[in-house]
Amino acid sequence: MSIKLKDICKHLGGDLSGDGEIEITGVSGIKDAEPNQITFVANAKYLSAIATTQASAIIIGKGVSGNGKATICVDNPYWGFVKVLELFAWDADIGPKTGIHESVVLGENVSIGEGVTIEPFSVISDNVEIGDETIIKPHVYIGPDSKIGKNGLIYSQVSIRENVTIGDNVIIHCGAVIGSDGFGFTPDPSNNSPYKIPQIGTVVIEDNVEIGANTTIDRATIAETLIKSGTKLDNLVQIAHNVIIGEDCCLAAQSGMAGSSTLGDRVNIAGQSGVVGHLSVGDNSVLYAKSAITKDTPPNSQLSGFPARPHKQELRVQAATRKIPDLIHEFKNLQKKVVELEEKLKAFEHTDD
Repeated sequence: MSIKLKDICKHLGGDLSGDGEIEITGVSGIKDAEPNQITFVANAKYLSAIATTQASAIIIGKGVSGNGKATICVDNPYWGFVKVLELFAWDADIGPKTGIHESVVLGENVSIGEGVTIEPFSVISDNVEIGDETIIKPHVYIGPDSKIGKNGLIYSQVSIRENVTIGDNVIIHCGAVIGSDGFGFTPDPSNNSPYKIPQIGTVVIEDNVEIGANTTIDRATIAETLIKSGTKLDNLVQIAHNVIIGEDCCLAAQSGMAGSSTLGDRVNIAGQSGVVGHLSVGDNSVLYAKSAITKDTPPNSQLSGFPARPHKQELRVQAATRKIPDLIHEFKNLQKKVVELEEKLKAFEHTDD
């Protein structure tokens, strides 16, 4: 596909300098861009690359020169870059609406909205509701009594178990499992072996949520596991039973939430981090990579380490820890000097005798 530069400028609401008739065929970084591509400069360290880039156009900020190249000037070049990516993204041209493929298995009392696409070999169970314009890719399973909202995009190999509710504009990537049983067991009094606790609750995913590939969201033991609107889950994230995740949270890959833990709104959790069960994390908090929260956390916290503590405190601990080998070496030298002094003192005392 190609888009005239003037149309991109209109889309961004920016100021155009140069030939608006240039046909733009793609988006790239400033060092890798080729002719007929558009790039951007949002960081001062890349300003020097403006002179050498092969891009046909550059998105720039106020006060930046395009060095003779066509430019679109906007208040926030990085945001402009994101909005241009949307124009060229594969999802923006996901293909023609194909309706329901003949190989799809449809249960009884299924309600399908207008403009829905269901691709080959998907299984839609009894009493499922699917909202308008939703796209379901091949080999998807949707269990009985589940509800899928409008304008959803569900990629291949996704499994959505029974009685799950998913809102509008939700994207679920390949291999995700929504509504699997929570990890609930209790000792059997007769032999102390793990005895499975029935997981009869559900999962509710609100609007504008994105769920990464191979992420798992367990159904509640009772009541619901809840992912609130605007939250984004990376690949390989584990959400246990009865977890509540607030609005506009971001959880990076290999992070996990133990059962009945709660995140406030706009919480960011970095990779390989987690929250212990039955704990709460306050709004606007950040948990850095490879960290674990082991107690309730107030709003606006920045935490790292294991167990997690205020990030600046953890950095001081790490800095002090790195000095330990030198301190040990110094301590051994001091021990040696003490021994030498003791020997000299004994010799001195012996001389006095």
